[in-house]
Amino acid sequence: MSAPSNWPLPKSSIRYLIPKPMIEQLELSVVSRGLFPLAFGYYENAHGHAIKRLQHTDHLLIFCTAGKGKITSANFSQNIQANDILMIPKGIAHQYQADKNQPWSIYWVHMDGHLYVQFMDIIGLSKSNLKIQVLNPVQIKQEFEQLMDTRHQGYQFNSFVLAANILKKIFSLLTVQLPVTQLTQQKDFNLVAFNAFLEENITKQLSLDEMAMYMGFSKFHFAKKFQLATGISPVKYFLEIKIQHACGLLDRSSKPIKDVATILGYEDPYYFSRLFKNVMGLSPKQYRLSRHGH
Repeated sequence: MSAPSNWPLPKSSIRYLIPKPMIEQLELSVVSRGLFPLAFGYYENAHGHAIKRLQHTDHLLIFCTAGKGKITSANFSQNIQANDILMIPKGIAHQYQADKNQPWSIYWVHMDGHLYVQFMDIIGLSKSNLKIQVLNPVQIKQEFEQLMDTRHQGYQFNSFVLAANILKKIFSLLTVQLPVTQLTQQKDFNLVAFNAFLEENITKQLSLDEMAMYMGFSKFHFAKKFQLATGISPVKYFLEIKIQHACGLLDRSSKPIKDVATILGYEDPYYFSRLFKNVMGLSPKQYRLSRHGH
């Protein structure tokens, strides 16, 4: 494992190393070997924190919650600030340090497992771009706090399995925000406004022309732009939002299915049921029965 820094640890900070016998079990267990922690911690207002690694033998994740820092390597040099996540895969020599005037506060995790590189690919990071900005920092911070709390459960294998799965959840949350990140980085495409437009018209049948007109694009340009960024067409995106609303109505009310269809703008309940089943794999009736059975 790449050694954590020897930065002097104040009372408000955490540095926790997992015992080697436990790491060996995590490497073998089917429920943890894909991604598991080797060491983790939290450095608050880390004045003077700096490290240089010529050999990096594990994977590293850093979440900056406040302040600033900088990382450099042969292929990149990037400034880090609040709500940035830095992912450094094994094999990349690097050095990083907290800013002298506004030192960062960071959560950090050294880890191993083949899923790390796969998550990097999904998130869209590479050796020349190791940083992503977090759009849901409160939720991510809560997950890191839960990870820190696992150290209070003693050297029990189950607590380290929990830590491994919290890591997977953090990465999964980052993958969920990816389409939003891609669209919000495009100055001429306001996804928040588009979602609000869809919610306002949830009871209607919107055409691609109407969506494109609202966003100020031609139909072709809008459809292509949306598909490239999200992997889904605007029409299907709207349909899935409608089905989510339908699920909520089926869960929270006893309204007949035809009424649910009407509320969402479908005059033909049979057509609505076919659309619902295409998305959910269950008919509205089957969905309602399955939900009530839990």
